Amino acid sequence: MIDLATCDVVFLSFDEPNAEDHFERIQKAVPRTRRVSGVKGFDAAHRRAGEVCASPHVITIDADNVLLDPEFLSARFDIAPRDRARVFSFSARNRVNGLRYGNGGVKIWPRSTLLTLQTHENAAGSKGAVDFCWTVPYYQVNRLLSEVVVTGSDYQAFRAGFREGVKLNLADGQIAYDAYPDLPRAEALVTHIGPRNLDRLKVWCSVGADVERGDWAIFGARLGCVMAALEGFNIAKVADYGWMDYFWSERIAPHYTDPEARAARTEALGVQLNAALDLGLDTLDAAASEYFKSTFQGHRAYGAMRVV
Repeated sequence: MIDLATCDVVFLSFDEPNAEDHFERIQKAVPRTRRVSGVKGFDAAHRRAGEVCASPHVITIDADNVLLDPEFLSARFDIAPRDRARVFSFSARNRVNGLRYGNGGVKIWPRSTLLTLQTHENAAGSKGAVDFCWTVPYYQVNRLLSEVVVTGSDYQAFRAGFREGVKLNLADGQIAYDAYPDLPRAEALVTHIGPRNLDRLKVWCSVGADVERGDWAIFGARLGCVMAALEGFNIAKVADYGWMDYFWSERIAPHYTDPEARAARTEALGVQLNAALDLGLDTLDAAASEYFKSTFQGHRAYGAMRVV
């Protein structure tokens, strides 16, 4: 049993345009919340969260999150003894496409895990270079605690889509075609990532035209998927703030700020993905995106993600 009311809470921010507003909301709802801001690197920021806290378990909230159930952070959370060393990741709803899974969600960490992380920029191997879940023992909890808002700027929306477009091509930190080089790429992808993540990838690449800047997220997701699945992209770069800034300022913003140019490139990427990976992507307009989100049930996300 974890008494969440005794756990330190840390709000993690770097350059998110909506960070100040979200931090103010969270502090009002959970006054004990501390803040770690401007620490470069995913691993370094989370280590810093462990250093500023003292409780055995630490709750982290990313800066793009809006809490939907702050009272839960004062409740008691019952866990099995075998899972006491795990990180508990709660579902979050993405405002752009309505997906509900662990991406960007609230997490409960053993403080000892935060203090000994070796992931992202400090990863010893490729598995931990992109995400925590392939080297840290995760448990996905199917409870919605927050909404992820990645539309504070064009860059934020594009970056969120690009990262998921890359990451949803991975399982155990590996690209599908590297894991199954003898299979056709489309077959390798579904064999490697499974139907749940395949559906999530398709949604990221299709849904969100009804939300301001949602088209940037769709464009980013399609481009990330093409680069990861088809072009041999170095996937570790999605965790590199400096590279992402460069990629945005030099390769994306100068060419695709015009909506027509962005729409044309997004459409071309969809044709490329459908031909190479048989994704069956459609370009949904605002009405179709809104309808999809009102009816899509998605997949329950729960259970251990790695064996301790």
